[in-house]
Amino acid sequence: MSRVSIARGFSLLIAIMTATLLSSAVWAADKEALKQAPKDSGTVGGLLVEKKNDYIMVQIDGDPEPTKFLVGTMDQRAADLYKSIFDVDRISVKWKADGDAKRVVSIEKLVGRPQGIVIGEVLKVYNNFWVAVKPKTGQIDGYALSFPQEKYKASYELIKTLKPGDIVAIRYTTDYERHRIQEMEVKPAPAPTAPKKP
Repeated sequence: MSRVSIARGFSLLIAIMTATLLSSAVWAADKEALKQAPKDSGTVGGLLVEKKNDYIMVQIDGDPEPTKFLVGTMDQRAADLYKSIFDVDRISVKWKADGDAKRVVSIEKLVGRPQGIVIGEVLKVYNNFWVAVKPKTGQIDGYALSFPQEKYKASYELIKTLKPGDIVAIRYTTDYERHRIQEMEVKPAPAPTAPKKP
């Protein structure tokens, strides 16, 4: 094989490798841009933090702050469903873009277990009335105080002292509106684990 043939073969190999690397870089950049591109619709799950006639605020799973969704004119079925959803409820929201805003297409209440015990981390206390809790496994959920206040006085006093990061154990039942706290206590924070020796 002549030196000219070897040189041509080497040049061709370099050209192929360069093209491959460039196309990989472009594909990676396109994939990243696609990830960051604003979505024009979607479905999310989270806690209903605030409900008004024309919008709702939802604490979406994994997001640090609530997101606003506009609520427009609804048919009778959707309007009746909307009336049966309350602050604290866990919901699923299907939405579409409306300019820079997000507009509700449909909304569903996710009821969960009717009663039980949950142990998890306090994310936030709302209006000294309900607490958002993230269990070790599973999604965030909300738990509201029960009535009459005299019967559940210990929980009424305790909820005012809770702060993000506290670990709580809550025994709850669920009524027509939301999960209701029957008993609640703050658990000691787990002791930090010592780093393993190599």
